[in-house]
Amino acid sequence: MIRATTGGVLKGYRRNLMSSFIARNKAQDTVLTRRNFNSYAEDPASAAKAFRLRKSRMATQSQYAICNDTYKKFQTAFTCLDTIDKLIDTKNGEPMSTLKSTTLEMLNDPKGDARTQLNKVLDQLSETIVQNLNQKYGDTFIFAGADGHNVPFEVKDNKLYYRGVSVDAARPNVLMDSAANPPAMVTDANGNYVLASNAEKSLNQTEYDDAIANGEAPADFITYHVTDNAGVTTARYIRAADAETMTTQEYDTAVTEAEKLEYLVNEKQFVDIGLGFQENEHGTLIESSGFNAALNGLTFLGYGQDADGDPRNVYSLVQKMREVANRVEDGDDWPKDVYDEFSGLVSKLEQASSDYKTEFTNMDAGTTKLKNNVALLEENFYNLQEQYSDIEDVDMADAITSFVWAQYCYNAALKVGNSVLSESLMDYLN
Repeated sequence: MIRATTGGVLKGYRRNLMSSFIARNKAQDTVLTRRNFNSYAEDPASAAKAFRLRKSRMATQSQYAICNDTYKKFQTAFTCLDTIDKLIDTKNGEPMSTLKSTTLEMLNDPKGDARTQLNKVLDQLSETIVQNLNQKYGDTFIFAGADGHNVPFEVKDNKLYYRGVSVDAARPNVLMDSAANPPAMVTDANGNYVLASNAEKSLNQTEYDDAIANGEAPADFITYHVTDNAGVTTARYIRAADAETMTTQEYDTAVTEAEKLEYLVNEKQFVDIGLGFQENEHGTLIESSGFNAALNGLTFLGYGQDADGDPRNVYSLVQKMREVANRVEDGDDWPKDVYDEFSGLVSKLEQASSDYKTEFTNMDAGTTKLKNNVALLEENFYNLQEQYSDIEDVDMADAITSFVWAQYCYNAALKVGNSVLSESLMDYLN
């Protein structure tokens, strides 16, 4: 026969009361946190899986924020570029409202009665284009490449600069002597480089011999050699007095500026929008795994110079057209050479306009890619959230039922204590 002592009963009661209290608090925590577990030890397998899902969800959320912000930036850029497109080429119903219509009106006006006024229109339109490319999205300049904190375009003395570098910077086109090994740049007696534009004035061997026969000194000629497609090398000669040259220092400066401009044009800023964003074994980013969020205004307006030495940039072309048109007074007929030069610049402006439309279309395609990726990341986030919720979130109906039952058990245990714990003299003493 087992004897139940008062001490044993009290000890068992306290143990069971504490178990009921712990069970009640745990059920209460489950209702308040709405989680199946609150520590790794409670469910290691589910906790490990939930951690991986949580990590993926946070990465997707970050990629979504970056992609959505980039998409909004590209949308703003699209609006700016669409405005510029209308200023360059699209007729919008008003006279002298685009660069194309204004230049054609100047070509079709032989007397040029309004040439000065049309020149002012060209200047205003070109400046408006530059101002649109200095637009900001938030605190950053949209068309400044990878440097969004400094204004990209600046006009000084009717010349356009991109981040401090002339948009017309180009490697000088100098004559090359193909007979040298390797081919070397042609120099005059003072060591200056001879520009390739002098090739038009060069003489062949027969013309050179005739010049010598007529008393011209050999020292007055600059000699170089040309190799044709058949591999035949012949000598050519330029009168030193007719040669256009540039010093080696000027050449080096021009090359440095051209390299700076080329670097700025090719500048990129890759962001992680969920395409993998991974480096190769050499520590270089795999470009296809990121998205280039840099928008460079020069990509749209053009930069550098063509084979004729004319600018490729829309603004610079307009300024050169104004310079050419200003050679003729209002009311005077176009001289043929001036008209031909102006007409050639108009054709180059049309080509620059075509290049602009191509780059505009490419940018629009990038905007569509961002839009589709935003929708995909949003869907991925919701899917991860649903999986994560299935593992961690409780069924609130079950949780509340368990809590009510635990509360009932705890209250019952407290009532049992009234019959187990007998009153003593100390209960009546104050």
